[in-house]
Amino acid sequence: MPVSTDGDRLRRLCAAALTLHLGAACAPAQRSSPDAGATATSDADAGAIAASSSSPGGDGPAGDAIAPAYPKADGAPEPLAARLCEALHALPARRKAACCGGRAGFHAAAECARALSSAARAKAVTLSPDDVGRCVEAMERSLEGCDWVAPLAAPVPPACEGIVRGALGEGARCRSSLECVDGLRCDGAGPTDAGLCRAPRAAGPCGHSVDALAAVTRQTRHADAHPECRGHCAGRACADDVPLGGRCDAHAACGRGRRCVDGRCSDAPPPPAGAACLGGLCAPGARCVDGRCAAPKAEGEACARDGECRAACVRPEGRAVASGGAAGVCGRRCAAP
Repeated sequence: MPVSTDGDRLRRLCAAALTLHLGAACAPAQRSSPDAGATATSDADAGAIAASSSSPGGDGPAGDAIAPAYPKADGAPEPLAARLCEALHALPARRKAACCGGRAGFHAAAECARALSSAARAKAVTLSPDDVGRCVEAMERSLEGCDWVAPLAAPVPPACEGIVRGALGEGARCRSSLECVDGLRCDGAGPTDAGLCRAPRAAGPCGHSVDALAAVTRQTRHADAHPECRGHCAGRACADDVPLGGRCDAHAACGRGRRCVDGRCSDAPPPPAGAACLGGLCAPGARCVDGRCAAPKAEGEACARDGECRAACVRPEGRAVASGGAAGVCGRRCAAP
Protein backbone atom coordinates (compact mmCIF):
# COMPACT_ATOMS: atom_id res chain seq x y z
CA MET A 1 0.00 0.00 0.00
CA PRO A 2 1.27 3.57 -0.63
CA VAL A 3 2.59 5.30 2.48
CA SER A 4 0.63 8.46 3.27
CA THR A 5 2.20 11.37 5.12
CA ASP A 6 0.43 13.28 7.88
CA GLY A 7 -0.01 16.11 5.40
CA ASP A 8 -1.65 13.79 2.90
CA ARG A 9 -4.04 12.49 5.56
CA LEU A 10 -4.91 16.01 6.73
CA ARG A 11 -5.66 17.18 3.19
CA ARG A 12 -7.81 14.09 2.54
CA LEU A 13 -9.67 14.58 5.83
CA CYS A 14 -10.38 18.25 5.10
CA ALA A 15 -11.49 17.48 1.53
CA ALA A 16 -13.82 14.70 2.65
CA ALA A 17 -15.29 16.75 5.51
CA LEU A 18 -15.86 19.74 3.22
CA THR A 19 -17.53 17.57 0.58
CA LEU A 20 -19.79 15.98 3.17
CA HIS A 21 -20.71 19.36 4.64
CA LEU A 22 -21.38 21.15 1.37
CA GLY A 23 -23.22 18.17 -0.12
CA ALA A 24 -25.51 17.93 2.90
CA ALA A 25 -26.28 21.62 2.75
CA CYS A 26 -27.12 21.46 -0.95
CA ALA A 27 -28.99 18.16 -1.02
CA PRO A 28 -32.65 18.39 -2.10
CA ALA A 29 -34.92 18.30 0.92
CA GLN A 30 -37.24 15.73 -0.65
CA ARG A 31 -34.48 13.18 -1.22
CA SER A 32 -34.88 10.15 1.01
CA SER A 33 -31.82 9.06 2.96
CA PRO A 34 -30.54 5.50 3.24
CA ASP A 35 -31.51 5.43 6.91
CA ALA A 36 -34.88 7.10 6.54
CA GLY A 37 -37.32 5.94 9.14
CA ALA A 38 -34.67 4.31 11.29
CA THR A 39 -34.58 5.07 15.00
CA ALA A 40 -31.55 5.76 17.17
CA THR A 41 -30.08 2.93 19.15
CA SER A 42 -30.82 3.31 22.85
CA ASP A 43 -28.22 3.23 25.61
CA ALA A 44 -29.82 0.04 26.90
CA ASP A 45 -28.86 -1.90 23.80
CA ALA A 46 -26.40 -4.59 24.80
CA GLY A 47 -23.06 -4.35 23.10
CA ALA A 48 -22.75 -2.32 19.97
CA ILE A 49 -24.96 -0.97 17.26
CA ALA A 50 -26.46 -4.11 15.72
CA ALA A 51 -25.23 -5.41 12.38
CA SER A 52 -27.02 -7.00 9.48
CA SER A 53 -26.25 -7.80 5.88
CA SER A 54 -28.84 -5.38 4.54
CA SER A 55 -27.54 -2.92 2.02
CA PRO A 56 -27.64 0.83 2.77
CA GLY A 57 -28.99 3.45 0.50
CA GLY A 58 -31.33 3.66 -2.37
CA ASP A 59 -31.08 5.15 -5.81
CA GLY A 60 -29.05 8.31 -6.24
CA PRO A 61 -30.59 11.77 -6.63
CA ALA A 62 -32.49 12.47 -9.80
CA GLY A 63 -31.21 14.70 -12.53
CA ASP A 64 -28.01 16.65 -12.02
CA ALA A 65 -28.39 17.13 -8.26
CA ILE A 66 -25.27 16.44 -6.24
CA ALA A 67 -25.67 14.98 -2.77
CA PRO A 68 -23.21 13.36 -0.38
CA ALA A 69 -23.08 9.61 0.06
CA TYR A 70 -24.02 10.26 3.70
CA PRO A 71 -26.84 12.81 3.47
CA LYS A 72 -28.08 15.22 6.10
CA ALA A 73 -30.36 13.53 8.62
CA ASP A 74 -32.75 14.88 11.23
CA GLY A 75 -32.39 14.07 14.89
CA ALA A 76 -29.52 13.53 17.26
CA PRO A 77 -26.57 11.35 16.21
CA GLU A 78 -26.05 7.85 17.59
CA PRO A 79 -24.57 8.13 21.11
CA LEU A 80 -21.57 5.91 20.36
CA ALA A 81 -20.87 7.71 17.10
CA ALA A 82 -21.08 11.10 18.81
CA ARG A 83 -18.74 9.98 21.61
CA LEU A 84 -16.13 8.61 19.21
CA CYS A 85 -16.20 11.65 16.93
CA GLU A 86 -16.03 14.03 19.88
CA ALA A 87 -12.79 12.35 20.99
CA LEU A 88 -11.30 12.26 17.49
CA HIS A 89 -12.01 15.86 16.54
CA ALA A 90 -13.51 18.18 19.16
CA LEU A 91 -11.25 17.12 22.03
CA PRO A 92 -7.97 17.81 20.17
CA ALA A 93 -9.34 21.16 18.96
CA ARG A 94 -10.25 22.22 22.51
CA ARG A 95 -6.96 21.03 24.00
CA LYS A 96 -4.94 22.81 21.31
CA ALA A 97 -6.89 26.03 21.85
CA ALA A 98 -6.20 25.80 25.59
CA CYS A 99 -2.47 25.31 24.95
CA CYS A 100 -2.17 28.07 22.37
CA GLY A 101 -4.75 30.55 23.61
CA GLY A 102 -7.80 31.47 21.60
CA ARG A 103 -10.79 29.50 20.39
CA ALA A 104 -11.01 26.03 18.88
CA GLY A 105 -10.89 26.21 15.10
CA PHE A 106 -12.68 24.13 12.48
CA HIS A 107 -13.03 20.44 13.21
CA ALA A 108 -15.04 17.61 11.68
CA ALA A 109 -16.78 16.20 14.78
CA ALA A 110 -20.29 17.00 13.52
CA GLU A 111 -19.62 15.61 10.03
CA CYS A 112 -18.02 12.52 11.53
CA ALA A 113 -21.00 11.89 13.84
CA ARG A 114 -23.50 12.45 11.03
CA ALA A 115 -21.83 10.07 8.56
CA LEU A 116 -21.07 7.41 11.16
CA SER A 117 -24.62 7.57 12.55
CA SER A 118 -26.02 7.14 9.05
CA ALA A 119 -23.88 4.05 8.46
CA ALA A 120 -24.83 2.61 11.87
CA ARG A 121 -28.56 3.19 11.44
CA ALA A 122 -28.39 1.53 8.04
CA LYS A 123 -26.88 -1.54 9.78
CA ALA A 124 -23.79 -1.16 7.60
CA VAL A 125 -21.26 -0.82 10.44
CA THR A 126 -20.99 -1.81 14.10
CA LEU A 127 -19.38 -0.02 17.02
CA SER A 128 -18.43 -1.60 20.31
CA PRO A 129 -18.80 0.48 23.48
CA ASP A 130 -15.63 -1.12 24.83
CA ASP A 131 -13.66 -0.22 21.70
CA VAL A 132 -14.95 3.34 21.73
CA GLY A 133 -14.15 3.65 25.43
CA ARG A 134 -10.56 2.51 24.89
CA CYS A 135 -10.15 4.95 22.02
CA VAL A 136 -11.48 7.86 24.08
CA GLU A 137 -9.13 7.04 26.95
CA ALA A 138 -6.17 6.72 24.58
CA MET A 139 -6.99 10.06 22.94
CA GLU A 140 -7.21 11.77 26.33
CA ARG A 141 -3.82 10.36 27.39
CA SER A 142 -2.19 11.34 24.10
CA LEU A 143 -3.36 14.94 24.49
CA GLU A 144 -2.03 15.50 28.00
CA GLY A 145 0.20 18.53 28.36
CA CYS A 146 1.00 20.74 25.38
CA ASP A 147 4.17 19.26 23.88
CA TRP A 148 2.10 17.39 21.24
CA VAL A 149 0.74 20.61 19.68
CA ALA A 150 1.74 21.09 16.04
CA PRO A 151 0.06 22.58 12.95
CA LEU A 152 -1.03 19.13 11.74
CA ALA A 153 -3.72 17.08 13.45
CA ALA A 154 -2.69 15.06 16.50
CA PRO A 155 -1.90 11.44 15.58
CA VAL A 156 -4.57 8.81 16.21
CA PRO A 157 -3.57 6.27 18.90
CA PRO A 158 -3.53 2.59 17.85
CA ALA A 159 -6.54 1.96 20.11
CA CYS A 160 -8.67 4.07 17.74
CA GLU A 161 -7.77 2.17 14.56
CA GLY A 162 -9.95 -0.62 13.17
CA ILE A 163 -12.90 -0.06 15.51
CA VAL A 164 -15.48 0.80 12.83
CA ARG A 165 -16.38 -2.69 11.59
CA GLY A 166 -18.22 -3.42 8.37
CA ALA A 167 -21.29 -5.65 8.18
CA LEU A 168 -21.99 -5.86 4.43
CA GLY A 169 -21.09 -8.87 2.31
CA GLU A 170 -19.88 -9.16 -1.25
CA GLY A 171 -22.18 -7.50 -3.78
CA ALA A 172 -23.93 -5.27 -1.22
CA ARG A 173 -24.41 -1.59 -1.96
CA CYS A 174 -22.01 0.48 0.18
CA ARG A 175 -20.80 4.03 0.71
CA SER A 176 -17.43 3.30 2.31
CA SER A 177 -15.05 0.38 2.51
CA LEU A 178 -15.59 0.50 6.28
CA GLU A 179 -19.14 -0.75 5.60
CA CYS A 180 -17.84 -3.95 3.97
CA VAL A 181 -16.69 -6.96 5.97
CA ASP A 182 -12.93 -7.42 6.32
CA GLY A 183 -11.31 -8.48 3.08
CA LEU A 184 -13.72 -6.52 0.87
CA ARG A 185 -13.58 -2.92 -0.30
CA CYS A 186 -16.33 -0.59 -1.56
CA ASP A 187 -15.62 -0.45 -5.29
CA GLY A 188 -16.72 2.80 -6.95
CA ALA A 189 -17.54 4.69 -3.73
CA GLY A 190 -16.59 8.32 -3.17
CA PRO A 191 -17.80 11.30 -1.11
CA THR A 192 -20.86 11.64 -3.39
CA ASP A 193 -21.13 8.13 -4.87
CA ALA A 194 -22.11 4.69 -3.61
CA GLY A 195 -20.39 1.50 -4.70
CA LEU A 196 -20.48 -2.26 -4.23
CA CYS A 197 -18.58 -4.43 -1.75
CA ARG A 198 -16.12 -6.46 -3.82
CA ALA A 199 -12.96 -8.49 -3.38
CA PRO A 200 -9.61 -6.79 -4.10
CA ARG A 201 -8.80 -6.67 -7.80
CA ALA A 202 -5.76 -8.30 -9.35
CA ALA A 203 -5.32 -5.53 -11.93
CA GLY A 204 -6.83 -2.20 -12.81
CA PRO A 205 -6.94 1.34 -11.42
CA CYS A 206 -6.52 2.14 -7.72
CA GLY A 207 -5.98 5.07 -5.41
CA HIS A 208 -8.30 7.43 -7.30
CA SER A 209 -10.93 8.18 -4.63
CA VAL A 210 -11.25 9.39 -1.05
CA ASP A 211 -13.17 7.21 1.40
CA ALA A 212 -15.32 9.82 3.15
CA LEU A 213 -16.27 7.74 6.18
CA ALA A 214 -12.71 6.47 6.73
CA ALA A 215 -11.44 10.07 6.49
CA VAL A 216 -13.82 11.62 9.01
CA THR A 217 -13.51 8.71 11.46
CA ARG A 218 -9.70 8.94 11.10
CA GLN A 219 -9.29 5.26 10.22
CA THR A 220 -5.91 5.83 8.64
CA ARG A 221 -5.14 2.10 8.32
CA HIS A 222 -8.48 1.02 6.88
CA ALA A 223 -6.79 -0.26 3.71
CA ASP A 224 -5.13 -3.01 5.77
CA ALA A 225 -8.51 -4.71 6.23
CA HIS A 226 -10.07 -3.41 3.00
CA PRO A 227 -7.37 -3.44 0.30
CA GLU A 228 -8.13 -2.28 -3.21
CA CYS A 229 -5.59 -4.64 -4.76
CA ARG A 230 -4.62 -8.26 -4.21
CA GLY A 231 -1.04 -7.03 -4.35
CA HIS A 232 -0.34 -3.32 -3.98
CA CYS A 233 -1.23 -0.01 -5.63
CA ALA A 234 1.65 1.35 -7.71
CA GLY A 235 1.31 4.41 -9.91
CA ARG A 236 -2.52 4.34 -9.61
CA ALA A 237 -2.69 0.74 -10.85
CA CYS A 238 -2.77 -2.61 -9.05
CA ALA A 239 0.45 -4.62 -9.27
CA ASP A 240 1.73 -7.92 -7.91
CA ASP A 241 3.79 -7.82 -4.72
CA VAL A 242 7.52 -8.35 -4.99
CA PRO A 243 8.43 -11.66 -3.27
CA LEU A 244 10.63 -11.82 -0.19
CA GLY A 245 14.22 -11.14 -1.16
CA GLY A 246 13.18 -9.60 -4.47
CA ARG A 247 14.40 -6.21 -5.66
CA CYS A 248 12.27 -3.24 -4.59
CA ASP A 249 12.33 0.53 -4.56
CA ALA A 250 9.50 1.23 -2.10
CA HIS A 251 7.98 -0.40 0.99
CA ALA A 252 4.58 -0.70 -0.68
CA ALA A 253 6.00 -2.91 -3.45
CA CYS A 254 6.70 -5.67 -0.93
CA GLY A 255 3.09 -6.00 0.24
CA ARG A 256 1.34 -5.63 3.57
CA GLY A 257 3.47 -6.43 6.59
CA ARG A 258 6.73 -6.24 4.64
CA ARG A 259 9.18 -3.48 3.83
CA CYS A 260 11.96 -2.61 1.40
CA VAL A 261 15.36 -2.81 3.12
CA ASP A 262 18.53 -2.06 1.17
CA GLY A 263 16.65 -2.63 -2.08
CA ARG A 264 15.26 -6.05 -1.09
CA CYS A 265 11.88 -7.06 0.30
CA SER A 266 12.07 -8.14 3.93
CA ASP A 267 9.65 -9.31 6.61
CA ALA A 268 11.95 -8.31 9.49
CA PRO A 269 10.06 -6.34 12.16
CA PRO A 270 10.75 -2.61 12.57
CA PRO A 271 13.39 -2.11 15.29
CA PRO A 272 12.80 -0.43 18.67
CA ALA A 273 14.37 2.75 20.04
CA GLY A 274 18.16 2.47 20.25
CA ALA A 275 18.56 0.19 17.22
CA ALA A 276 19.52 1.12 13.67
CA CYS A 277 16.57 2.06 11.46
CA LEU A 278 15.28 -0.58 9.07
CA GLY A 279 14.72 1.02 5.69
CA GLY A 280 13.99 4.29 7.47
CA LEU A 281 11.35 2.62 9.68
CA CYS A 282 11.12 2.05 13.43
CA ALA A 283 8.72 0.28 15.77
CA PRO A 284 5.65 2.21 16.98
CA GLY A 285 6.64 4.83 19.51
CA ALA A 286 10.05 5.45 17.92
CA ARG A 287 11.20 7.38 14.87
CA CYS A 288 14.26 7.32 12.66
CA VAL A 289 16.74 10.11 13.46
CA ASP A 290 20.14 10.12 11.78
CA GLY A 291 19.87 6.43 10.97
CA ARG A 292 18.87 5.24 14.45
CA CYS A 293 15.50 4.70 16.09
CA ALA A 294 14.79 7.05 18.97
CA ALA A 295 11.90 7.89 21.25
CA PRO A 296 10.56 11.42 20.71
CA LYS A 297 12.30 13.95 22.96
CA ALA A 298 10.36 15.58 25.78
CA GLU A 299 9.41 19.23 25.95
CA GLY A 300 12.44 21.40 26.71
CA GLU A 301 15.07 18.95 25.40
CA ALA A 302 17.59 20.23 22.88
CA CYS A 303 16.87 19.51 19.21
CA ALA A 304 17.89 20.51 15.71
CA ARG A 305 14.76 19.51 13.74
CA ASP A 306 11.13 18.59 14.20
CA GLY A 307 11.61 14.84 13.69
CA GLU A 308 13.39 14.57 17.03
CA CYS A 309 10.41 15.89 19.02
CA ARG A 310 6.92 14.82 19.85
CA ALA A 311 5.58 17.95 18.14
CA ALA A 312 8.13 20.51 16.97
CA CYS A 313 11.62 21.88 17.42
CA VAL A 314 11.43 25.57 18.26
CA ARG A 315 13.74 28.26 19.50
CA PRO A 316 13.34 29.18 23.14
CA GLU A 317 11.27 32.23 22.22
CA GLY A 318 8.87 30.02 20.25
CA ARG A 319 10.12 30.72 16.73
CA ALA A 320 10.67 27.81 14.34
CA VAL A 321 14.13 26.35 13.90
CA ALA A 322 15.23 26.64 10.28
CA SER A 323 16.58 23.52 8.60
CA GLY A 324 20.26 23.34 9.39
CA GLY A 325 19.97 26.40 11.61
CA ALA A 326 20.73 27.02 15.25
CA ALA A 327 19.63 24.42 17.80
CA GLY A 328 16.33 24.77 19.60
CA VAL A 329 14.21 22.96 22.15
CA CYS A 330 11.30 20.58 21.79
CA GLY A 331 7.92 22.17 22.41
CA ARG A 332 4.60 23.19 20.96
CA ARG A 333 4.07 24.94 17.64
CA CYS A 334 0.64 26.48 17.32
CA ALA A 335 0.89 27.54 13.69
CA ALA A 336 2.90 26.65 10.61
CA PRO A 337 6.27 28.44 10.47
